[in-house]
Parts: sequence; C-alpha cells; structure tokens
Amino acid sequence: METKTQELTEVAKHDSLTVALVWIFRILVGGTFIMSGLTKMIDLYGSVYKIEQYLAVWDMMQPRTLVLGMAICLSGVEFLLGFLLLLGCYKRSASYLLTMIMAGMLVLSAYIMIADPVDDCGCFGDFLVISNTATFLKNVVLVAMLVYLCLRNSRVDGLFTTYSQWLVAFFAILYLCVIGYFGFNVQPLADFRPYPVGTYLIPPADDEETDIKFVYEKNGVKETFSVDNLPDSTWTFVDRIEEAPVADKRNFAVFDGDEEVTEDVISNEGNQLLLLIPELSTIDVSSTYLINEMNRYITSRGGDMIGIIGTGAEGIEQWRDISMASYDIYSADDTSIKEVARGNVAMVYLKDGIIQWKRTLTSIDSDLFVSPDDSVLDRLAYSGRSYLGLFTLVFLGLELALWIVDRSGRAVKLHFTRKNRKKIIKFVRLLVIGSYKNRMLIVDLITKSYHLMNSEDKYKILSINIKF
Repeated sequence: METKTQELTEVAKHDSLTVALVWIFRILVGGTFIMSGLTKMIDLYGSVYKIEQYLAVWDMMQPRTLVLGMAICLSGVEFLLGFLLLLGCYKRSASYLLTMIMAGMLVLSAYIMIADPVDDCGCFGDFLVISNTATFLKNVVLVAMLVYLCLRNSRVDGLFTTYSQWLVAFFAILYLCVIGYFGFNVQPLADFRPYPVGTYLIPPADDEETDIKFVYEKNGVKETFSVDNLPDSTWTFVDRIEEAPVADKRNFAVFDGDEEVTEDVISNEGNQLLLLIPELSTIDVSSTYLINEMNRYITSRGGDMIGIIGTGAEGIEQWRDISMASYDIYSADDTSIKEVARGNVAMVYLKDGIIQWKRTLTSIDSDLFVSPDDSVLDRLAYSGRSYLGLFTLVFLGLELALWIVDRSGRAVKLHFTRKNRKKIIKFVRLLVIGSYKNRMLIVDLITKSYHLMNSEDKYKILSINIKF
C-alpha cells in the first residue's frame, strides 16, 4: 500500500512538472512570436524593405505587391500562431506549425550568421535589433522548446475550450488587420525609428556641446562633479574629463547636387512641410495636385515646403517636369528617407524643427485644402501610440469576455442545445409522417430532450437509437 502511494506521488510530481514546463514554454515561445509578428505588422513598410533587402542579396527581386503579401503573411502567421500557443488553443496544430517554421528559420539564421549578407535579421523590426549570432542562438533555444511542446503540449489544457478556439483566432486576425491597415496607409502606430513625432529632425547645435566633468578627492575618495555642481574648498581638484557627446542616431542628410545643405534647407524656426519620395518608380502622378495645393497653402501662411527625393539630378528634373513643382527639390539617400517616414510618398510637418506629424500622402483628404482654414495642418496630427493602446485594449477586452463566457460553460451548453434542437426538428418531421408506434416513441423522446435542455447538468449528451 505504501509503495503504491509513493508511485502515485511520483506520478503527480511528474505531471505537475510537465504542466509547469509546458506553460513556461508556451509563454516564452508564444510571447516571442507575438512580439515578432506584431512589430512586423505595425511597420509593414519596414517588413517589405527588409524582405527586399534579402531578395536583393540573393538577386531574386520580386514585384512590390508580392513582397507586401509575403510581409503580411509572415507577420500574421507569427502573431496568430504565437497567440494561440500562448493561450493553449489548437495545441497540436500551433506547436507543429511553429516547429516547421522554426526549422526553416534555424537554417536561414545559420546561413546569415556565417555569410553575414545583412546587418540584422529583422526578426523584431526596428523595435529590437540583435546581431546575427544572437539570432541563431535564439532560434536554437526556440526550436528546443518547441520540440518539447510537440511532445507534451496536447496533454495540458489551455485557457479556452475547443468550441471557442475559432473565435480566439478570429479576434486576433481582426486586430492584426486593423493594425496593419493603419500602419500601411497612414504611418506605423508605434515609431521605433530615430525620428518619432515630437523630436527634432535635425538636432540643434546646442545638443552637440562637449560635456565637461571634474574629478575631486577628499579623504582618499574620488568623485566626479559637473560644472554646475562643484564641491566646496575642502575637496582637492584631481582631473578634468571632457566627454564627447553621444553619437546621435539621426543622420539625415540633404544634398543639392554634391553639396550637403541639410541645415540650410531644414529650418528650426517656423512651419515647414517636407515632401519625401524614396523611389520615383512607385510614384502616382495623380498625387501632384494635392502636393501643389499643400505647397500653396503653407507658403500663403508664411511657411515653406521642400521636396526630398531618393534620386540624382536626372530624377529631380524628371519630377519637376511631371509635377510642375514650384518648391525647391533636393536629394537624399533613399534609406534615410524611409527612416524618417514610411510610404511611397509621405508628408512630414515641422514646427520650429520639431516633427508634428507624419503621413502617407494617400491618407490626406484633398478636400481639406479646397477652402482651408489656418488650423488644417494641425488637425492632421494624431497619436499613434494612443490608437495602438485603444485597439489593443479592445482586442484584449474581447478575448477576456470570450474567456469568461467560455469558462461559465455557456459555450458548451449552447453547443449541445443546438444539437438537441436539430434532433427535435427531425423527430417532429417523423411524428407527422411516421406510424402510430413511432409517434409514441418520438413524443417520449422529445419530452426527455426538453427536460435535458432545461436540466442543471450541462454536459449530458442525449443518445437516441430508434429502429424504424
């Protein structure tokens, strides 16, 4: 008896360890894929650029529309499978599919680590940039955890029953569609690049001053003081340290021919619109009307607009001819333009050199500039992070409400109630056309079905076997 008790205790311990490991791995793997997929979907343009970078290295360039489809599928599958794995939904399918994906990613990351064709893999977009070696090691750990989940994941219950899993996936897909649509057609809801709204596009000269520190000693203890916080006369001066300013990630440079004119053309005073076109090949000529209207609007109110194109002198002249531009046009590196704002054609509004908003041109309604007032540009501002927080809150709220309903047993009850109603309809039909004997049997079974649907036991299944 004692031996049997010990065996049961060991089994219980083993089961508890399995449950704990499964949930830990679900959280780690699922959370990683959720973050990877979400950051890619938030910035679809960034995902497109990264995929095109890979394709360019392999000399396999594809049409932009096809690359966009690849970016949407990749980010969507990563987020959806990661979310389902985290919640314990579709336990076999989610773990098996993620293992298959990671098997391919492991080979790819090994190649990237050895050949080093790109600076970073782009796993988490611009949100988190990690080295190619770190990417490979991360993938090794993920594959190990996924292999364990393939063996044990189905043995541990998830947060939702099987009847509600499809709704979990549906809400996740809906959330992704909203995030991706906004990011592609307006701007990414979260800006992880060096030029977010509310910052200077070009840092003021004062920000680049050298920081001077002074080292003093007292009673054998050395301390460092700033120029505004020097110690009293009881301290002895030891040394002076000049700390160079931290390198700014913002390296946006504008050129007029071969001459850099960034500080001359981008003003830290007044209002200014920047027209950004990274690639002329993707431009729609019909957009020139709205561009010229916006130029007329801001110049009539004391501001100015400049165009910055990712091309040389020939491309600038080509754009000037087709757009009939009356504003100045300069060139810049196409990658730098893409870092400032996303979109084939984007507009950036500056006030005293500070970015107020960024938008794709297609997200701006041309009717706003038919009879514009003085605040039309200010009304185009929005808070991307607030929208992202709102969408995420609604999404999580829907999932929480679904979980509450699911856990209350209503989903199961509705499922069996629907099954019984179908049987009742079938019985009623037989009642009308059947024999007297069958009618009596069916009346009795309908009565039992009615009592079953209104009973407290929600999990009984009515089993009917009639021979006609």
